[in-house]
Amino acid sequence: MPEVNGTNITDKIFNTAISYGYSPEAAAAIAATIVIENAGTELIVFRGERQKRYLEFCEKNRISSVDPDSKILYFFDELSKNRDYKASEIKYAQTVDDAIKSFNENYLGKTLNANEFLSISGIGNEIYTIFVSNP
Repeated sequence: MPEVNGTNITDKIFNTAISYGYSPEAAAAIAATIVIENAGTELIVFRGERQKRYLEFCEKNRISSVDPDSKILYFFDELSKNRDYKASEIKYAQTVDDAIKSFNENYLGKTLNANEFLSISGIGNEIYTIFVSNP
Protein backbone atom coordinates (compact mmCIF):
# COMPACT_ATOMS: atom_id res chain seq x y z
CA MET A 1 0.00 0.00 0.00
CA PRO A 2 1.36 3.44 -0.89
CA GLU A 3 2.46 5.78 1.86
CA VAL A 4 0.94 9.21 2.33
CA ASN A 5 3.67 11.83 2.07
CA GLY A 6 3.44 15.58 2.47
CA THR A 7 3.20 18.39 4.95
CA ASN A 8 -0.38 19.48 4.25
CA ILE A 9 -3.59 18.06 2.77
CA THR A 10 -2.78 19.30 -0.74
CA ASP A 11 0.66 17.66 -0.73
CA LYS A 12 -0.72 14.46 0.71
CA ILE A 13 -3.56 14.13 -1.78
CA PHE A 14 -1.39 15.03 -4.78
CA ASN A 15 1.42 12.65 -3.79
CA THR A 16 -0.96 9.81 -2.96
CA ALA A 17 -2.76 10.20 -6.28
CA ILE A 18 0.58 9.98 -8.08
CA SER A 19 1.52 6.86 -6.11
CA TYR A 20 -1.79 5.29 -7.20
CA GLY A 21 -0.89 5.96 -10.84
CA TYR A 22 -2.94 9.09 -11.52
CA SER A 23 -1.58 11.64 -13.98
CA PRO A 24 -0.22 14.86 -12.45
CA GLU A 25 -3.18 16.68 -14.04
CA ALA A 26 -5.64 14.34 -12.31
CA ALA A 27 -3.75 14.55 -9.01
CA ALA A 28 -3.93 18.35 -9.13
CA ALA A 29 -7.65 18.27 -9.99
CA ILE A 30 -8.50 15.92 -7.12
CA ALA A 31 -6.42 17.92 -4.63
CA ALA A 32 -7.98 21.20 -5.73
CA THR A 33 -11.50 19.82 -5.54
CA ILE A 34 -11.00 18.44 -2.05
CA VAL A 35 -9.28 21.48 -0.56
CA ILE A 36 -11.64 24.10 -2.00
CA GLU A 37 -14.23 25.09 0.59
CA ASN A 38 -17.51 23.19 0.15
CA ALA A 39 -16.29 21.28 -2.89
CA GLY A 40 -15.67 17.65 -2.12
CA THR A 41 -15.31 17.90 1.66
CA GLU A 42 -17.50 14.81 2.00
CA LEU A 43 -14.74 12.79 0.36
CA ILE A 44 -12.82 12.53 3.60
CA VAL A 45 -15.77 12.59 6.01
CA PHE A 46 -17.24 9.10 6.33
CA ARG A 47 -20.68 8.26 7.68
CA GLY A 48 -23.00 5.26 7.66
CA GLU A 49 -22.05 2.46 5.29
CA ARG A 50 -19.04 4.38 4.05
CA GLN A 51 -17.73 4.63 7.63
CA LYS A 52 -18.27 0.88 8.05
CA ARG A 53 -16.32 0.14 4.83
CA TYR A 54 -13.59 2.53 5.97
CA LEU A 55 -13.20 0.75 9.32
CA GLU A 56 -13.07 -2.61 7.54
CA PHE A 57 -10.41 -1.23 5.17
CA CYS A 58 -8.31 -0.04 8.12
CA GLU A 59 -8.62 -3.35 9.92
CA LYS A 60 -7.78 -5.35 6.78
CA ASN A 61 -4.71 -3.20 6.08
CA ARG A 62 -3.70 -2.89 9.74
CA ILE A 63 -3.74 0.89 9.75
CA SER A 64 -5.16 3.29 12.32
CA SER A 65 -8.68 4.51 11.61
CA VAL A 66 -8.01 7.71 13.56
CA ASP A 67 -5.00 8.67 11.44
CA PRO A 68 -6.12 11.24 8.83
CA ASP A 69 -3.70 9.69 6.34
CA SER A 70 -5.71 6.46 6.49
CA LYS A 71 -8.70 8.37 5.16
CA ILE A 72 -6.67 9.53 2.17
CA LEU A 73 -5.57 5.97 1.45
CA TYR A 74 -9.14 4.74 1.75
CA PHE A 75 -10.42 7.46 -0.56
CA PHE A 76 -8.07 6.37 -3.37
CA ASP A 77 -8.85 2.70 -2.77
CA GLU A 78 -12.57 3.49 -2.89
CA LEU A 79 -12.20 5.69 -5.98
CA SER A 80 -10.57 2.90 -7.97
CA LYS A 81 -13.20 0.33 -6.92
CA ASN A 82 -16.34 2.42 -7.49
CA ARG A 83 -18.38 0.46 -10.04
CA ASP A 84 -20.43 3.49 -11.03
CA TYR A 85 -17.39 5.56 -11.93
CA LYS A 86 -14.82 4.92 -14.60
CA ALA A 87 -11.72 6.05 -12.72
CA SER A 88 -9.59 5.67 -15.84
CA GLU A 89 -11.26 8.76 -17.32
CA ILE A 90 -9.74 10.93 -14.61
CA LYS A 91 -6.69 8.76 -13.94
CA TYR A 92 -5.22 9.46 -17.36
CA ALA A 93 -6.56 12.98 -17.90
CA GLN A 94 -4.41 15.14 -20.12
CA THR A 95 -5.45 18.51 -18.66
CA VAL A 96 -6.35 19.70 -15.18
CA ASP A 97 -9.62 21.14 -16.49
CA ASP A 98 -10.69 17.83 -18.06
CA ALA A 99 -9.87 16.03 -14.82
CA ILE A 100 -11.86 18.56 -12.78
CA LYS A 101 -14.91 18.08 -15.01
CA SER A 102 -14.66 14.29 -14.88
CA PHE A 103 -14.12 14.11 -11.14
CA ASN A 104 -16.90 16.53 -10.25
CA GLU A 105 -19.51 15.47 -12.78
CA ASN A 106 -18.90 11.73 -12.98
CA TYR A 107 -17.69 10.89 -9.47
CA LEU A 108 -19.22 13.54 -7.23
CA GLY A 109 -22.33 13.95 -9.38
CA LYS A 110 -21.93 17.71 -9.30
CA THR A 111 -22.19 20.07 -12.23
CA LEU A 112 -20.04 23.06 -11.44
CA ASN A 113 -21.22 26.54 -12.28
CA ALA A 114 -18.75 28.85 -14.03
CA ASN A 115 -17.48 30.43 -10.80
CA GLU A 116 -16.99 27.08 -9.05
CA PHE A 117 -15.18 25.68 -12.06
CA LEU A 118 -12.91 28.71 -12.36
CA SER A 119 -12.06 28.58 -8.65
CA ILE A 120 -11.15 24.90 -8.73
CA SER A 121 -9.40 25.25 -12.08
CA GLY A 122 -7.27 28.14 -10.83
CA ILE A 123 -6.17 26.23 -7.76
CA GLY A 124 -5.77 22.97 -9.68
CA ASN A 125 -3.58 24.54 -12.33
CA GLU A 126 -1.53 26.27 -9.64
CA ILE A 127 -1.05 22.96 -7.79
CA TYR A 128 -0.06 21.31 -11.07
CA THR A 129 2.49 24.03 -11.84
CA ILE A 130 4.00 23.87 -8.35
CA PHE A 131 4.34 20.08 -8.30
CA VAL A 132 5.41 19.58 -11.90
CA SER A 133 7.76 22.56 -12.09
CA ASN A 134 9.28 21.90 -8.64
CA PRO A 135 9.39 18.11 -8.21
